[in-house]
Amino acid sequence: MEIYMFSLFFAIFGAILGSFTTMLIYRLHFDESGILTGRSKCPSCNHQLAWFNLFPIFSWIFQRGKCSYCTKKISCSYPLTELLFAIVFFIFTHKYLFSGSVVFIPILIAVFFSLILFMYDLKFMEVDDRVAYPAILLAIIWSFFREESYQFYFIGGSIGFLFYAAQYYLSKGRWVGFGDLRLGLFMGLCLGWEYLIFALFLSYIFGMLVAIPLLLTRKKGMQSALPMGSFLMPALILFLYDAYGIEQLYWKFIVTYL
Repeated sequence: MEIYMFSLFFAIFGAILGSFTTMLIYRLHFDESGILTGRSKCPSCNHQLAWFNLFPIFSWIFQRGKCSYCTKKISCSYPLTELLFAIVFFIFTHKYLFSGSVVFIPILIAVFFSLILFMYDLKFMEVDDRVAYPAILLAIIWSFFREESYQFYFIGGSIGFLFYAAQYYLSKGRWVGFGDLRLGLFMGLCLGWEYLIFALFLSYIFGMLVAIPLLLTRKKGMQSALPMGSFLMPALILFLYDAYGIEQLYWKFIVTYL
C-alpha cells in the first residue's frame, strides 16, 4: 500500500511539473520575461490566473476547457501534457521505489528533461538550448556515479552526437536539424553506447509508424519535416524504464523471425 501512496504522490508532482512545462516551453519559445518567476496568465486575454485556475487537469475540466475570464477555448494539450507527466511519473516511481533502486532520482530527472524536449519539439519543431544544455550537463555528471564506467556513457554520447552530425552535414541540414545532434548526445549519455543503438533503432520505428500513414493520406510529402525529438525522447524514456527488457525483446524477435 505504501508504494502506491508514494507513486500517487509523485504522479501529482508529475502533473504539477507538466503544468509548469506547458508554461515553460511557451515562454522559452516566445522569449518572454520571467520564465521561471512570472505569474501564469491566459494566452488569449493575458489575464493573470488565480490559484483555483492552476490545478493540473481538474481546472481545465471544471472550466470546461475555457478561460474563466474571456471564455476563449483552452487547448486540450494542456491537460493532456499534465496527464502524460502524471502517468509517466507514477509508472517510474512504482518501478524504481518498489525495487529499492538508488538511481530513482537521477532517472526521474532524466525523464523530466526528456519530456520537456519531447513536448517542445512536438509543438514547435525546435530543440531549445536552454533545456538541452542543462540536460546534457546533468547527464555528464550522472555518468560518473553509475554502475558502468563513465567511458561507457561518454562513448554513447559521442556516437549519438556523431550519428546525427554526419547526417546533418551530408544533407546540409535537410535530413535532420542541428538540435538533433544535442538530442543524440543526451540519449547516448543517458543510455551508454550499447543501449543507445537499440534506442535509435526504436525511434526510427516510431518515426515510420507516424510517417507512413501521413504519406498515404497525403498530409505530408516526402520532403516534409518531422520533429525527430518526438521519436527520440519516447524511445529514451522507454529505455530508461527497462533497457535490458527491451533489448531482450529485440534479440527474441531476431532469433524468432530472422
